[in-house]
Formats: sequence, structure tokens, C-alpha cells
Amino acid sequence: MKGKLKLISGKRIESPLNQNTRPTSSKVREAIINILGNKLEGASWLDLCSGSGAMACEALQKGAKKIIAIENHRQTAKICKKNLIDVSNSIDHSIHIEVVCKELISFLKKGPRNKKIEFTKDSPNPDQKFDFVFLDPPYISGLYELSQELLLSKQWIKESTTLICECSSKTTPTIHNGWKLNKKKSYGNTSILFLIPNQALNCFDDTDSMH
Repeated sequence: MKGKLKLISGKRIESPLNQNTRPTSSKVREAIINILGNKLEGASWLDLCSGSGAMACEALQKGAKKIIAIENHRQTAKICKKNLIDVSNSIDHSIHIEVVCKELISFLKKGPRNKKIEFTKDSPNPDQKFDFVFLDPPYISGLYELSQELLLSKQWIKESTTLICECSSKTTPTIHNGWKLNKKKSYGNTSILFLIPNQALNCFDDTDSMH
């Protein structure tokens, strides 16, 4: 069963109608896009527990050039890929889109040089670190803390990366001490945390931290 979701631009995409998927509401998506603004131009975006891919589609429409979406549920991952390809067809600059059907933690543990990621094969010197990471697991899954830790320890991120967590307003996840809360916004039952790396506790070797 599939439903329809509308992107900020008005474009409609497919939405899986299974009990495990909770699409990010249009109000929350619009708020995130407004906060990130033109920083999305040319950026790389890692979408964790991507569901229909609605948030990644919004990032794509705002100029993101590389999208990797991780979704554990095979049928949902197919819908996510279809949506991203559909949106990309109306974009005239070159982009890289990839949807990986894998369990989140085992994926993150492999790090960004993971053989499962296609673009590592194409590029002689791939920039594997992401400008933005969107994390939207099931609210009571307990995946927030471990994901935060693995993003740091497996070097998925840059000094300038923003990690965006969608969570329940009632149960805000613990913030790993390698991250700092930069901004928090609440919209009814949903809260959005914007986290940035805690510079005092992390050592970055990337040369592009001024990105």
C-alpha cells in the first residue's frame, strides 16, 4: 500500500503506508529547510532511517549534490529510491543518489569507506564525509545515542557537519558528549535537534572544515 506526500515545492512523492514508517511532517521539513537555507547548495546529505526519503528529496531540491539514504525495510527503500530518482529528473546539475537497504548500526559501524557504497568505487579520491546527517529512527528505538557515537568514531563527519535529529518532544534523546546542541525547535509532538561536533573533544583531520 502506498500513499502520497507533498514536498515544499508542491511535487508529490510516494509514501509507504506501513506501521513502521512515520513520515516527517511538511511543517517540520519546511522548518529544517528554512533553518539550513543556502548551506544545502552543493552539500552532501546522509539520510539515516530515511523512510520515503521525503527529507532527502527536500535537500535535493535545495541544491544538495550527494545523497545517501539508509533504510532497513526493503519495500520502503524501493519507494525511497523511486522518489529520489523522480525528484532528481527535474534537476539539471550532476548529483549522486544512493539508497542502501541495511540495518542502521551495522551500516554506520563499517564507516564511510564501506564497499556497499557505490560512489567510493567511482572516485579516485572520494570525499566520504557528510555536510549534513539527518537521523529519524523510531522514537523509542534507542538508536540515537549509538548513532551519534558511530558518526564520530567511524569518521562520517567533518568539523563543520550538522547532525539533525528528529525526535519526540516528550523523550528527547541524550546528547553524546562528542556533540553539542546548537539549536532545538519543537513543533507539537515533534522536536528537532541541531547538533554540531564538540570541537574540544574531537580531532578532525579534514582540510575542508571551512566548507
